[in-house]
Amino acid sequence: MKFRSKLVDIGCIHQLTKILGTISKITKTCTLILSEQQVVFTQNERATGGGASLWCELKQVDFFEDYRIEGKDDNNQIYLEIINENLLRALKSGQNAQCIKIKLVKKQTPCLMFEVSLPSMTAHTRVVVHDIPVAVIPTRFWENFQRPILPAYDIKISLPNLKILKNIIERMKNISGFMVLSASQNGNLSCKVETEEVTATTYFSNMEIEKNDNNMPHRSQRRSVDIDEDDELVEARIDVQKLVTFLNVQQFNANKVMCGIVNGQSVHMFLQCGDMFFQYFIPAMNVSIL
Repeated sequence: MKFRSKLVDIGCIHQLTKILGTISKITKTCTLILSEQQVVFTQNERATGGGASLWCELKQVDFFEDYRIEGKDDNNQIYLEIINENLLRALKSGQNAQCIKIKLVKKQTPCLMFEVSLPSMTAHTRVVVHDIPVAVIPTRFWENFQRPILPAYDIKISLPNLKILKNIIERMKNISGFMVLSASQNGNLSCKVETEEVTATTYFSNMEIEKNDNNMPHRSQRRSVDIDEDDELVEARIDVQKLVTFLNVQQFNANKVMCGIVNGQSVHMFLQCGDMFFQYFIPAMNVSIL
């Protein structure tokens, strides 16, 4: 099992630092999946932890040079458990680096070694080395870390400007720890929090609706109300802090941010930024918010 690569483009170093910084705000640890074509960061919470999960995949060719891997199976894959803050610290030390060499090494424990070459006022290059301990995940557990199977959404709707949305949700979470996220086929999106004393709702209109084979409505799960079908709401009650956590991705210049809702079951966030694909699943909380 061998892996080594280099980061030489300063823009790629900054972008990867942003990605790790965002993931670090969501979870302290994650699984790093290395393969010939992709680098994936994934994490699945246990049901007792709220059940949220993320999947972030990058095309390795867009970030790395001299990328070489000899994995533990025929597909040349390596699965590592990492502490995000350790990886982030190494990347932050190389924000002005000439080059960052990354290599999987065996010391007292397996480590990802980051060799950061920094510019110097002299003829000699300064080199900072970070040995980041990792845990190698045995192949028998790999099936627990596969790309999520997408559900059949009742609706898939675009989100408004994430910075504006985050500011609004940050205020609303002071009212309640749960939020009802609702959407309709006519492009309306609403965020509602309530207690016994107060109800607060924010509305967005003219949002894009994405229709595809995976967007087939579950009519039996919707509320039976005598209103126009386009006005019929699909909704899920979620942990508002998990939504705030996802909205930390607003620092990316995303091409598209979509929200898929399975009525009463889950919310699934999609973000695409160039060749980076980021997914975040939030399960519905079937408890009273009053």
